[in-house]
Amino acid sequence: MRKSGIRHVAREYALRVLYGAEIHKKLGEETPPSSFPNWWTVDDNLSVLPDAEKFAKLLYQGVHAHQDEIDAIIQKHAHHWRLNRMASVDRNILRLSVFELMYNAKIASNIILDEALELAKCYGTEESARFINGILDSISHEVRAQSLENPANHTPSSP
Repeated sequence: MRKSGIRHVAREYALRVLYGAEIHKKLGEETPPSSFPNWWTVDDNLSVLPDAEKFAKLLYQGVHAHQDEIDAIIQKHAHHWRLNRMASVDRNILRLSVFELMYNAKIASNIILDEALELAKCYGTEESARFINGILDSISHEVRAQSLENPANHTPSSP
């Protein structure tokens, strides 16, 4: 993976928390731990500085608060795929990216899509990046057009 800036690290960390929360829920645990250090591999060395952690928390909380709406949009654009049949990592990358597309209009769509593809290449399967790109490209056109019509859809843009 490329040298990581604060926002990239935040997105990666938010993905880890979303994924971890989903796994914990499947195990019957309601509340995930507040952090998931070294959960991916033994050699994991993601360093999450306070600014990145703050932005990751905004992302995680936003996805959690709007998950039903986000999932409906993903399902609408994921032709021939049910959300619960997608790989958990892919599903959570999509959720994270759709949240940003919907509620963080200050960040360009191409940046959000590029970040999603980087995460997919790192954490997903060989097909993940292409799968995610196809769905997000379709969503980004619709969501950003609606965002221009409703400028109230903005989250605080940390780091």
